Amino acid sequence: MQPTWLLTLSWVSLTVGVVSCAIVVADTYLRGHRQPVRVMEIVWLVTVLYVGPAAVRLYWNWGRPETYSRRRREDKPRRPRRGVVVTRVSRCGAHCALGFVVAEVALYVVRSDPAQETLWVDYAGDYLAAVTIAVLFRYVGAPGRGVTKIWHALSTVAKVELLTITAFELALFVWLTLAHRVVFPEPPLRPDSPIFWFAGQLGLIAGFIAAWPTASWQLGRGLRIEPRRLPHD
Repeated sequence: MQPTWLLTLSWVSLTVGVVSCAIVVADTYLRGHRQPVRVMEIVWLVTVLYVGPAAVRLYWNWGRPETYSRRRREDKPRRPRRGVVVTRVSRCGAHCALGFVVAEVALYVVRSDPAQETLWVDYAGDYLAAVTIAVLFRYVGAPGRGVTKIWHALSTVAKVELLTITAFELALFVWLTLAHRVVFPEPPLRPDSPIFWFAGQLGLIAGFIAAWPTASWQLGRGLRIEPRRLPHD
């Protein structure tokens, strides 16, 4: 059995994430601050779910539509570089977080021996799921139809998001390896434990931080992750 303090800490951390998510849900759907690009509503909800109150602050400063609408009314320049990088990392991070949840739960369900640790299989599943979700998100907002729409989604992810996703995932995998082998070795971490998801939270936060330099570098090269129709452009 894991120590009581660690179980308590895990539940507290997960609860804080859920409460943070509820705040953004209320602001988005009850107060009517809907995103110009609807997929960004999912992005911000997922981001605050694993980052917590710090992501609520990021949302309030850089992601809330009312924020950049007010900047336009006050004749201020468009969002500064930091705000654009926050959006870029949040979007790629949402792909990774959703991929992590989907892949880990699916692998746990289909695995014949839940106690068997095959981390490389988990990591391959997490990465493939993250890239697939990124393509699906891009497909929803892509122009055209049929093959043209699919090709646009694939090419956009490959050109704009894949490098940031990879940086995010590498940091996540490094932390998860340490969590499994060093930090929480016994009993083995599995998705039926809150400690597993707490460790995942920490790994996703590490990924968010690690992906920041990559996203900033891509922005410096002029690669855009957002459609040009956003009101802050």
